[in-house]
Amino acid sequence: MKFVRNYNNNAALVVDDHHVEWVVVGKGIGFGKKTGDLVDASKITQRFKSENTANIDNLGEYDKSIIDVTSDIVNDVESFLKVKFNDYQYLILADHINFAYERAKEHIEFTDRAVNWEVKKLFPKEYQASLRAIKIINKDLKVNFAKDELVFLTYHFVNLENEKESLQDTIQVSKIISDIINIIQISYHKTLDDESFSYSRLVSHLRYFLIKKIKSNKPAGEQLDPSLLKLMIAKYPQENQTVQKISTFLRNTKGWALSSNDQMYLILHVWRVTHREN
Repeated sequence: MKFVRNYNNNAALVVDDHHVEWVVVGKGIGFGKKTGDLVDASKITQRFKSENTANIDNLGEYDKSIIDVTSDIVNDVESFLKVKFNDYQYLILADHINFAYERAKEHIEFTDRAVNWEVKKLFPKEYQASLRAIKIINKDLKVNFAKDELVFLTYHFVNLENEKESLQDTIQVSKIISDIINIIQISYHKTLDDESFSYSRLVSHLRYFLIKKIKSNKPAGEQLDPSLLKLMIAKYPQENQTVQKISTFLRNTKGWALSSNDQMYLILHVWRVTHREN
C-alpha cells in the first residue's frame, strides 16, 4: 500500500495495488510519510474502504490518543466477547469515546442508577467488557469516565451481535425487556435469578424477538399448529396468564400483536425461568 495523505499520525489514506483507496489506522502509521511512500503493513490495526467518508473524515478531528484507545478497546473486546467489529461499529465507537472524553473533561455526567442496574443484569458479559474498556480509557487518556459511560458502552458492545441493530434500538429493547421481566416477577411474586441459564435464555429470546418486531413490518411467517398452543395453555395455565399480560403490555405500548408462535415460546421461557433456575 502507498501513502496518499494523513488524517493524523495514526490514521492515513492509502491506495493498494488495485488502486482501491483505504483508510488505515495504526500507531504512527502516517508519521513523516509523503505521497507515494510505502506503508508498513505491520503497523495497521484497522482498515476501512474510503467509501463512508462522512464517518471516516471525523478521524482527522480526533486527538491521536482517541484512535489509540479505540483500537486497544476493540482488540480487548473482540478477544473477551469473541466478536468482531465491522468498520461502522469501529467508527461509531471512536466517535462515542471522543464525545465522552470531551464531556469527561468538563465533568458532565448523565447518571441513571436504575438504568445502570438494569443493563448490568440484562447484559452481564457486555457490561464486564465495558468495565474493562473504562479501565483502558481512564489509564490511557488519564481521565475518569463517569459510571453512566458503562451503560452506553454496554449498548455498543451488545450491538456487535447484530449489525443491523442501532444504538436507539438497543436502548428501546433493553427498556422493554426490563418491563417484561418485571411483569413476570410481579405475576409470580418472586425475584428471578439473573445469574441462571434460564434467565439468560429468556433475555436472549426477548432481545431477538423484539428486534425482529422493531425491524420487520412484514406479517408473521408460517405458524405452528394451533392445537399445540392449546396444549401449552392447558398444561401451563399460570404461564399463559403471564404471557397474556405481556401481550397486553406490548399491544398497549407498541401496538404489537403476539402470534401463536410468539405466545408458545414465551410460555416455555416463562416456565423455565420460574421453575428451572440453575
